[in-house]
Amino acid sequence: MKKENGGQGGLIINTASLAGLGPLPSAPIYTATKYGVVGFTRALAMASELANYGVRINALCPGFVRTPLIECFKAEEQTGQFVHLKGVTQSLMEKFPILEVDRVAKAFMVLVKDESLNGACLTVLTDEAGIVIFPKENQKTPVTL
Repeated sequence: MKKENGGQGGLIINTASLAGLGPLPSAPIYTATKYGVVGFTRALAMASELANYGVRINALCPGFVRTPLIECFKAEEQTGQFVHLKGVTQSLMEKFPILEVDRVAKAFMVLVKDESLNGACLTVLTDEAGIVIFPKENQKTPVTL
């Protein structure tokens, strides 16, 4: 795929989640893996751009999607020691209603068609979708050491 190897460039779209942008307390391992997908996407996209590979790398970050995974967040055998946080998950599911797969597919196509996007994370909700704008510098609160 890399242009330097005679390829024509290309596109990689990684599947992350809203949990990769903000925590899902009842599923910390899931959250950690999705944060990893977002970080990997952004770093690899920057590397591809700096090396002029011609490969765009983006991430799709949907909210809760109507798939079998949704049921896992409700089952004690899946949530283990975090089962007592089911109420938190339920509140988040009310705030971010469940998406149908076809809406996520439409968002996927935005990432395919918009050739200006590289390192982008596209959030998908029932009523909106948008590209996440990451800060160029981390804001800090000074502390005394």
